[in-house]
Amino acid sequence: MSTLAQIEMAVTHLDAGELSHLERLVHSLRIRKAKNQRSALDLPPLKLGKVLKPLSVEDDLLEEMLDDARN
Repeated sequence: MSTLAQIEMAVTHLDAGELSHLERLVHSLRIRKAKNQRSALDLPPLKLGKVLKPLSVEDDLLEEMLDDARN
């Protein structure tokens, strides 16, 4: 049996105070784990070298993406 299944079975036997404590514990663990997750925004900027060809109006794909019939 998995740990999650055991927890689900045990939770049904907890009283209101124990459930409240468990909710606070799970919430604090979730917050702590979320803080430990890394994001692409945490990475330093990449240095890709000089621009070979600047973007022009023809290179703008936003209008195509917005008007795409598949959306």
